[in-house]
Amino acid sequence: MSPLGWHRDSSSLLIEMAMPLLHEGARVVDYGCGTGGSAIELLKACDARGLGIELMLVDPLPSWFHKAHSLLADRPDVRLELSLRTDADGRRLFRTLDEMLDGEHVDLIVCSSTFHLIPAKVLDALLKEMAGVLLPGGSLVWSSGDIAHPSRPSSRALLHDPYRMVRARLRGEEARLAALDLLDEQARTRCERAADAIFPEPPDVSIMLNAVEGAGMSSRIATEQIEMSLDDAERFILVPRLSDVAAPLDSGEQRDQLIRSALEASFTAMREGGKADDDVYRIHWTFGVHELA
Repeated sequence: MSPLGWHRDSSSLLIEMAMPLLHEGARVVDYGCGTGGSAIELLKACDARGLGIELMLVDPLPSWFHKAHSLLADRPDVRLELSLRTDADGRRLFRTLDEMLDGEHVDLIVCSSTFHLIPAKVLDALLKEMAGVLLPGGSLVWSSGDIAHPSRPSSRALLHDPYRMVRARLRGEEARLAALDLLDEQARTRCERAADAIFPEPPDVSIMLNAVEGAGMSSRIATEQIEMSLDDAERFILVPRLSDVAAPLDSGEQRDQLIRSALEASFTAMREGGKADDDVYRIHWTFGVHELA
C-alpha cells in the first residue's frame, strides 16, 4: 500500500514525533485508524528499527475498518477493535478505551486526522478517557489538517475547506433539490443534517488545548504546510461516504460529475485567494504531543 503524497507527508511528521516515545514492547493505540494508512507507516518505521510494539487499531466505521483489517489482520502484533456497538435496544453506543483495553494501560496513543471530527461537546470527556488509559509518562500524539490555528497564514487553507465549498455550491444545485423534493419533510431534514455533518466547521485549537489541560497532560504544538494534489482531492471526496455531500442524489456518474464541477469551481476560488496553484492546494497542518504528568 503506497500512501498518497499528502497522507505520506503528514503521517511521516506524526511518526517522527511518535518514535522517540516508543520502546521495545510498547503498547500503542491508533485511535480513529480509518483505513490503516498511518498504522502501516508506524509499523514500517518500527520494523526498520527492529522495534517490537503491540498496536491496537480503533475506528467506529466498518466500511473503512474493513480495509485496515484486510491489510493488517495477519500481523500478530496488531489487534483491531470497532469502537461503535449496538445495544439490546438497537441504540448505537461508543465503547470506551478502558472497555476495549480490558482495563489495561498503554504507552502511547496516536491519532491521525481524527480530532477535527470529534464534537466539541464530547472532547473533554474523550481526552480524560485517553489520559485514563495512559501509563505514567505516557503520551498522546496527534495531527490534523482541519483545526483552526492562529498561526495559519493567508496562503494556506484547512484540509476540508474545498469540500465545505463543494457542499455550499451543491446546496442549491437543481438536480439535488429535485431529489430532495421527492422526500417527506422529516427525511429531507435528516438528509441535510447528515450531509452537513460530513465536513463540519473546523474547531479552534484552543478547544483542543483546553481539553488536554483538563485531562492533566502537557502540550507541545507544531504546524507545517502540507500540499494535496487536486487529483488526490478529487479522489478523496469521491469516496462513497464522503460523496454523500451530494445526497440524496444516488451514487453514480451524475453525482460524481456534479461534485467534480463544484470542486473545480472551489479550486478556482482558492487559486484567486492564493491558497492553491494549478496542481495543489496548501494545507495548514497542526501536530500535538501531550504527555501525562
